[in-house]
Amino acid sequence: NYTRYQQKLFRLIKFMKEVRGIGYKRISHIMTERGYRSVRTKSILKPNFIFSIYQKGKLREDRLKRKCKSIIEDILCLVYDL
Repeated sequence: NYTRYQQKLFRLIKFMKEVRGIGYKRISHIMTERGYRSVRTKSILKPNFIFSIYQKGKLREDRLKRKCKSIIEDILCLVYDL
């Protein structure tokens, strides 16, 4: 599960990338100016971190939105009298 901070980072990066059309390097610069840091090491968010957060967040979104179709067929029920 994502923490609230991870969700916030992903939402901001997704907005800047998809709506504003900003590149990873520029997003990295903006996030650093605003004081955002990486989740584990608290280091600055480099462009490769931004790409990773965006890519993994999109995969996670797709996985959570995916609908699974359940089909139950040919059920055999046996009742034994002991």
